Order: sequence, then C-alpha cells, then structure tokens
Amino acid sequence: MMAGSLRFLLLSLCVLLEPVTEIGGLLLKPVLSGPSEAYVRSEVQFDCAVPGWSSPLTYELYKDAGDVIAAENNVKATFTLQVNEESKGEYYCRLTAGGQTSNSIHFQAVIPVLGVRLSSDPDPAILYEGQKLVLRCLVRKGTHLSFTWYHNKQEVNSSSELHRLSGDSLTMDRVTEMHAGIYSCTARNQMTVNPRFSSSQSLHVTVRKHISVPSLSFTVFSNGSGLTANISCRSERGSPPVTFRLMLDGLELNVKRVDSLEAWFVLPISVGLDLGVAQCEAQTETQQLLSDPERLLVVPVGGAVRVTVMYLHDADGMVSAARLTCVPDRGTFPTFSWHLNHSSLPAEGAHAVTHHGQILILTEVSAGFYGCRARDSFNDSSLWVKSEDIFIQKRDLSATPMEVIALVFCGFLSIVIVFCSFFMFWCSKRRNNSCKHHSNQDVIQSEMTTMDAPVVSSEPQPEEMKTVNRFLEIQTRPGASVLQRRLRDPELFD
Repeated sequence: MMAGSLRFLLLSLCVLLEPVTEIGGLLLKPVLSGPSEAYVRSEVQFDCAVPGWSSPLTYELYKDAGDVIAAENNVKATFTLQVNEESKGEYYCRLTAGGQTSNSIHFQAVIPVLGVRLSSDPDPAILYEGQKLVLRCLVRKGTHLSFTWYHNKQEVNSSSELHRLSGDSLTMDRVTEMHAGIYSCTARNQMTVNPRFSSSQSLHVTVRKHISVPSLSFTVFSNGSGLTANISCRSERGSPPVTFRLMLDGLELNVKRVDSLEAWFVLPISVGLDLGVAQCEAQTETQQLLSDPERLLVVPVGGAVRVTVMYLHDADGMVSAARLTCVPDRGTFPTFSWHLNHSSLPAEGAHAVTHHGQILILTEVSAGFYGCRARDSFNDSSLWVKSEDIFIQKRDLSATPMEVIALVFCGFLSIVIVFCSFFMFWCSKRRNNSCKHHSNQDVIQSEMTTMDAPVVSSEPQPEEMKTVNRFLEIQTRPGASVLQRRLRDPELFD
C-alpha cells in the first residue's frame, strides 16, 4: 500500500514538472470542439481536452498551417476568439512536447446580410411578349446566402415552368402576360442558429402585348358648310402607347401618339371626289405595322334597291326565322328603312334590325309584303330609293326531299347519256379505223400478187379453144342433163 501511494505521488510530480504525452505506452490524443460558423464581430470558444484525462496539460491552438494562436495549460483548454472576416479557416489543437494533433474544425466567418435590392435586365422592367427578363437579388453585404423569390406575394417554386432559378437570379426566357406583376426577393444567411435575412423592395414588371395590324375606316358627317371625313386608325389588341400615322397616297398627313389603341383624324371631303388611297401606320417600340389601303371616295346612294331573303328552318323543317337584306346598287354610307304591307315596320315586334338597319331578322315569320328603302346617311334631304316588295310566307321543307331526289336522278341520267354517247362515238370511230386498215392491207396484198404473177397473153391459146368447143357441143346436145354432161366430161365443170 505504501508502494502504491509512492507511485501516485511520483506521477503527480512528473505531471507538474513536465507535460506527459505517453502513459503506459499510449499517446494522448486531444479533441477540439467548437462552432463551425459564426457572425463577424461575435465571440467564439474552442475547447481542447484529452478525453478521460483529469490532469492539467499544455494545449496549443493552431489555424491552417500558421503559427500558434494561443496556448493554455489546463485539464481542458478554452480558447476565446473575436471573429472577423479573416477568422475563417481550419482550426486544430496539439499537446506540447511532441503530442498528437487533434481533429480539425473548418470555421466560417459569416457576414450578416444587409442592403438587399432588386435589379432587372432590361431596366426598367417593361417588356413585350416573347422578350427575355432577368431579375437579380443584389446585396450590399453578406456571405453564405440563400435567396427566396416572390411573385405577387407568392413564393416562386424552383420547379415552375414560368421561371428559372439560379443563384441570386430569376430568369424568364420568354415573358407572357402571366409574368407581369410585383416581384421581390429575400436574402438569408445560411446559419443553423440565429439565421438573419433581409428583403428587397418590390419591383413592378410590365409585360406589354404586341399590337395587331391596324385597320382604317371612315365615316362622313355634315358640318354645316360641307362634309367631313372622320378617319379611324385602330388596333384590336396590344398595349398602348401607340403612335398612329395617317398616310394618303404614301405621304404622311398627320401623326398622333395616344395611350389607347385608336386614333381619329379629320379630313374635308366631297361627294364623288376621290381623295386617294389612305393607309394607317401603327408603331410601338418593337413594331411598325401598316393597314390595308382604303380609298377615300364617297359614292351617293343610287341605282336599284333589292331585297334578298334567306329562310332559317328548325329540326322539323319548319321555317323558324327569316333574314332579309336590303342591297342598293351603289352607295358608300346608306341608311335603311323597312316597311310591311306598305306601312312602316313597327318599332317593337318579333323582329330585329342589325348592320345599321341593312339586315332585318324576323324571329316569327308572318305572311306579308316586305320592302326597304335607302338613302345617304349624311344627307337628311336626299331622296329615298325604294325596292320592290317581296312576299314572305311561312313554309316547310316537306317537298324538299322529293325535289332533291328528282334533281339527283336527272343529273345522274344526264351523266349516263353523255357517257353512252361518248362510248358509241368512240366505238364507231375505232371500227372505221379498223375497216380502213384492212382495206389498205387488201389493196397492198392485191398489188403484190399482181406484181408476182406471170404475164399472160391476151390472145386465146389452142388448148383453151378446144375446151370451149367441147363444152358447147355437150351443152347443145339434145336430151343431155347436167349430170350426164358432168359425167361425160368432168373437166369442163372444174
């Protein structure tokens, strides 16, 4: 027991006099503990100790591969550091007098985020459909940041098809109306404990529509001393402002920039006077479009006026409505009036008038004589030109199927007759050609036979004269029949 107490005293004395790095053949390995991140201007502590060792030892704290930062003799050494931007790096501790090195801690000095703002390309964030927009979340100070984007106060999902996220930027390759609105961003320090964040102000993104091709139209009104043409230049869709130009025969007459999609131009005009061809040009920052040409000519109402009718039938083939159109032979700006049975059409009833009075729709067809009249709309003193009355009655389509069948049958019969006539003509022509061909062959063969035959004398030969005499003798013999004659001399009948 005395020996054990003596050994313990000697060991304690050795620890006090000199750091012990090996006991019983085992090296003492220290362990370093502490934070891996901290904000700049804050304090952090690193602890270095040998697990299970209760006697004081001398520990040294190192950073990267540099010199000793601090040293302390204790059972557990605690090193306190003031964090600045240069504090980041690899930290480890070591026992003096050749001891082992501890584990290392990668420390990050985090700068708190400050001064977040949005930037846009293009700037200002006013674009037309199809253009590219890039928004960036800029910070004045801050490290180890993550960014969150908001569109109309809704968080932008990274998987959205409308947006593309990358670092501090939000990209829209081809903007549409859906991209318009209010954008903002928030930058956040990626800290496990006490994360800090800063938000930007809102940025309004405007997405303009491309304007459509403008159209030109004009009306005429009397100003007391003459006529004036009120010319309209209009685009059906698009985003203002738009610059409209009125062109006459290729020359610019007037220019207007408006915060709408329509501009009006005034020009004096006379009936029957051709001012030329007018066009309208609409221009924005990205487009320059020209309307179709329109001749500025006012033709008075004249000629004959006629009424055309189109019946509308229901599923049962009954007339359910009728559409009457008043058509004058000429006139640029006509006005119309309708009458029934030589009396003005009542203002109220089962009918409707459209297209400035030119079309009359009868929703309940009742039999009667309908007619219309037309005159110049810009001249109240002009004469009315009347049409002939047309009788309108309610009828059904019961006879229509038989009429259609008869019409189809007559058409088919006509096609068959034409086809048969053509076929007979073709056969006749082919037969004539064939006969001519055979006739020509016979003539040619006869000529060849004549050319090949031997020449025969035209004078009778002695043997032929003898045969003829014998034939005459037999024929004239009394009582001789034809058979007897043939039996007597068969050569005469060969």
